[in-house]
Amino acid sequence: MRKETLGYPVVEGYIQHWLVAGPQVILLEEPYRFDRPQDKLQIARKYSQPEMGIEGTPIEYGEYRIGKIIDKWRYVRTPHDHLIDLSAFHPLPCFLRAWAYTEIESPVEQEVTFILTAHGPADVWINDQHVHRHEHFHDRIPGQVRFQAQLQKGTNRLMVRFEQVAVREGPFSMAMQLVGFDGTKPEDKVIRIPTSAPDLQYRLKLEKLFEDCYIRQDVYARNDEIVVYLPDGQAASTSFNIRMQNPKGSIYAEVARDGQRKEPTQPMGFPYQSPEGSYQLRFMPPPQQFYKRNVRITRIRDFHTATNTYSTQPYGTYPERRSECLKEAARRGKDLFSEIAKMEAGWWKDVDEKMVFKAIEAVNRRSADSVILLCGLLGMLYRYADNEDFPSELRRPLEECVLGFRYWEDEPGSDAMDYHSESHSLLFHTCEILAGQHYREHVFINAVQSGEWHIEKGERLALGWLQKRASYGFEDWDSNTCFEEDVLALSTLASLAEDPQIFEMAALVLDKMFFSMAVNSFKGVFGSSHGRTCAAHIKTGYREPTSGISRLLWGMGIFNEHILGPVSLACSSYELPPIIAAIAADQPDELWSKEQHTSGDETAVNKVTYKTPDGMLCSAQDWHAGQPGQQEHIWQATLSPAVTVFTSHPACAAENDWRRPNYWHGNASLPRVAQWKDTLIAIYNFANDDWMGFTHAYFPVHGMDEYEVRDGWAFGKAGNSYIALAAAQGLDFQTSGDNAYRELRSPGTPNIWLCQMGRSALDGSFKEFIEKVLALTVKFEGNQVELEDLRGDRLQFGWEEPLLLNGEPLPLSDFKHYDNPYCTCELGAPMMEIRHGVNALRLHFEART
Repeated sequence: MRKETLGYPVVEGYIQHWLVAGPQVILLEEPYRFDRPQDKLQIARKYSQPEMGIEGTPIEYGEYRIGKIIDKWRYVRTPHDHLIDLSAFHPLPCFLRAWAYTEIESPVEQEVTFILTAHGPADVWINDQHVHRHEHFHDRIPGQVRFQAQLQKGTNRLMVRFEQVAVREGPFSMAMQLVGFDGTKPEDKVIRIPTSAPDLQYRLKLEKLFEDCYIRQDVYARNDEIVVYLPDGQAASTSFNIRMQNPKGSIYAEVARDGQRKEPTQPMGFPYQSPEGSYQLRFMPPPQQFYKRNVRITRIRDFHTATNTYSTQPYGTYPERRSECLKEAARRGKDLFSEIAKMEAGWWKDVDEKMVFKAIEAVNRRSADSVILLCGLLGMLYRYADNEDFPSELRRPLEECVLGFRYWEDEPGSDAMDYHSESHSLLFHTCEILAGQHYREHVFINAVQSGEWHIEKGERLALGWLQKRASYGFEDWDSNTCFEEDVLALSTLASLAEDPQIFEMAALVLDKMFFSMAVNSFKGVFGSSHGRTCAAHIKTGYREPTSGISRLLWGMGIFNEHILGPVSLACSSYELPPIIAAIAADQPDELWSKEQHTSGDETAVNKVTYKTPDGMLCSAQDWHAGQPGQQEHIWQATLSPAVTVFTSHPACAAENDWRRPNYWHGNASLPRVAQWKDTLIAIYNFANDDWMGFTHAYFPVHGMDEYEVRDGWAFGKAGNSYIALAAAQGLDFQTSGDNAYRELRSPGTPNIWLCQMGRSALDGSFKEFIEKVLALTVKFEGNQVELEDLRGDRLQFGWEEPLLLNGEPLPLSDFKHYDNPYCTCELGAPMMEIRHGVNALRLHFEART
């Protein structure tokens, strides 16, 4: 194979261009513990080997061999965080290793300091000599190790093998920095990538072109045109193709740019022309260059399409929406809950038994989310097994699956199941109750106990869980990610539990949870702060896991890919109290709501919501400021289903859900936030050597009617709602890259972000709103700020100072459980009364004796 090398510079000492192989995934068959670093180290040492463990000359798109696996080296250009990121979700415990290769062209013989950043153990070879190994594990933020190594004059072959032990979410990344390297001028292309591409300049030109092409949306609604934006000049002189495909490679559209077209945009069609789901835009050379001349440089841009219509106002009756819900879920297919929807609707001829067997197999393997599948299977067993159309071949495998499961962590076994998260723990208790009820006299294989024994244990644990949430709320407060799983468990108990206390308490907790959703939602968007979330669930209302639930219950939202909650509700006997639906549809001129939720320890959250008919602003007040975050979402402004605005301190450039925190969800360091009605202050105070070094705002202008960035502020308008953002360290509106036209960056620390919302009814036209905001007095000083908001209130706040409203302290903690026009009650109260108009609903939480 003909070999040339592509030259690249280092960036701030970091190597950003690699050939990558793997990851190799080795399933762990033996029982292990995974909760301590020394447990993972024991596994890593068992599978580690002194040899590189890979064969084949590293060259772009050349072959490599790992044992019996043969694959191709792939070129990776790291994003601005310098990390090769291979993070993924692994349903079964496994050992991972990957290889990264590059070449360093040294002008002289020299000793260099290498800084290796990784989540787990790693080995380094230079010119085939092993020069370094470290053994450490870091779950959130990768750790760093320094070592010295000698480089010869000329070409130096650098190979890094990095490892991880993954249990469910598997953060898996690596970066390498050179310190004291002679030859790091911007023009010095000292990093060399072997390639068989016949025309290096053409290959490099395509790489830059593909990197500069971008899209402006993360989600395209049904009638949004999918448009690619191309850099001027370059687009007119180079031939290339743009392919719209799903992640599995199925092609739905392809456009060939012949190098003559002058237009800086390329339409790719509309969402309604293809099935709803996740897609990629793949930028690639023309087929002749790609397949025959082996020019394999490509670039992927990810996006999602929504083909259903979003409802911002209540519509229809519950039976009508229920029928729509089942139809929408059934048509999606390839999911257990799609098959359950078909059974519930009576469409037995359309039931795909293979999907049910696939779910049974996953439960038998005790894969990470098998408790969700088992809850669905048990509901299926209860509701449909006696139907004459139920496939008889499923009965025996279902029984064996239920009797062989591990129902709690104190039972024998070792697996990747999550016993500790709030939602999953209730799912385990729910499954144990239902399994015990259905097989009372049977002996369950794993615990070697009877069904009666499992009933007693499951009911005891479930009742404790229910009582705690009824009295104190959720530790993962307002989690649009976890609530759908809670709905599955609670609606199942509220329909199928035989114990009256369990049955009634589950329904009461559902009532309370849906009341919280109603208060903290705007036009179907559950735009509250969240104790746990994912990036895709906060960047738009279209992909929220709770959106289908709210559409089913009160007619606002969208039926999307998250069918777990809506289907479980549609199959249940639970009935939503009408007063909660009325509150969800209510549009008071001004709503100011305060809440406190706690698990009974130091995790209490004090949160506020300000809502008008035109928008909503929500936040968690002064929550663990300065501490490392994970998946918490501290504040959000919601102007419409397509326009959600928030800030965060990113931990990495990846938006992979299995990096926690990542670029958008969670915070590397949590901010100190205070909100007074439609004005919010968020203070960030992190170390000067922070990995990313900036905070940023999600600011999706594609969904706005108008926007303007000027004089240190960013302004947006959606409908009759306005928003203005400013940062003490200034704003940089991103017009290229992965988040083009939806990101504002602000470098440095400490930093203070301001959010001022407005509306036409109070602030006039958008132009008038802008002028009013620009006329406000705002004084930043270190990590303190003083300002006068649009309503004439003077606010003062700092990293350590209290929030002052017109000179008087405004408490940020010790709120009541609920304190709003609909409900006022204390934490731990045995009863809460919800009022709307002349109607009232009393929820009694006292445990029966």
